[in-house]
Amino acid sequence: MPIDISRDMELRKSTLFIITVLISILLFGVWGYHVIEGWNFADSFYMTIITLTTTGYQEVHPMSPEGRTFTMVLLVLGMGTVAYSVTHLMQDIMSINFKERRRGKMQKQIDHLKDHIIVCGYGRMGRVICEELYKQAVPFVIIEKFENHIKELKNSPYFFIEGDATHDEELLKAGIQRCRTVASMVDCDADSMYITLAAKFLNPKVSVVSRASDESARQKIQRAGANKVVMPIIVSGVKVAQSLINPIFEDLLDIDGVDPTAGERVQMAELPIRSDSQLLGKNLMSCGLKQRGFMVVGIRHPEGDFTFAPKADYIFREGDVLVSLTTPDTQSELIKAQK
Repeated sequence: MPIDISRDMELRKSTLFIITVLISILLFGVWGYHVIEGWNFADSFYMTIITLTTTGYQEVHPMSPEGRTFTMVLLVLGMGTVAYSVTHLMQDIMSINFKERRRGKMQKQIDHLKDHIIVCGYGRMGRVICEELYKQAVPFVIIEKFENHIKELKNSPYFFIEGDATHDEELLKAGIQRCRTVASMVDCDADSMYITLAAKFLNPKVSVVSRASDESARQKIQRAGANKVVMPIIVSGVKVAQSLINPIFEDLLDIDGVDPTAGERVQMAELPIRSDSQLLGKNLMSCGLKQRGFMVVGIRHPEGDFTFAPKADYIFREGDVLVSLTTPDTQSELIKAQK
């Protein structure tokens, strides 16, 4: 797991400041006893230590009134500083240890992920995507570099990596070589293009879905190797236009996203048939999908062909992908049932 550089720098600066203050007070005490009482370094150092720690041992030598006054000043200045410094240092050490343990544990879990999705950027689009993936029980890892988003992720159930998705090492830590899709949702077209190039270089088989701000950027990102490029502003505008032209259809599918958390809204979804799928070898009539509230629109075959409204006696094959109209809750139940 990458290190939270900004936070660690803050810890190092605060620790360095505290150590500097402690050494300054210690030197001040040694200097004071040497100048006022004329003691050697060992006696002055010893007296400073027992004063700052309020140990209360006997004075090494009888002190003059000036020496006693200096001791009181040193005690008032040093006692609170030492107590605060020790407490603060312990908090910093405990904080670092806790964070490192949490990072290590999360990285081990990420290292075991396979066929997952890497979401680059936890902005407005990335947040919605992660919510949907989590509800559908689809494994994913987020790569995020902005501190305000990282704070939010720390309170979420999501796997995440603190770092810049344009760096190859962050993609490798997220499991780029084992994942199936990279979703580049960063708001910088140049970063999206680099993420696409890096992802395809590290894993030529990976599918890359990227966002772009305009048509020019879309073409460049596609040339970089992206399998699909979406333009959120244009897509949103088309959806609004469709809701004006076909309001009943749009309301049925809830495309406008009025209630994106609703588990009963109708949506388009895919269900792949793998070698361990319970649907393998069954047909539409016997698999019970209709009873589950799952309407098959068509089947995409491994050869690339698509069958619209397949017959009831069609037997599912490995590699088929069912394209359906269903609800998020039903889709999630079906995905879990296939595992």
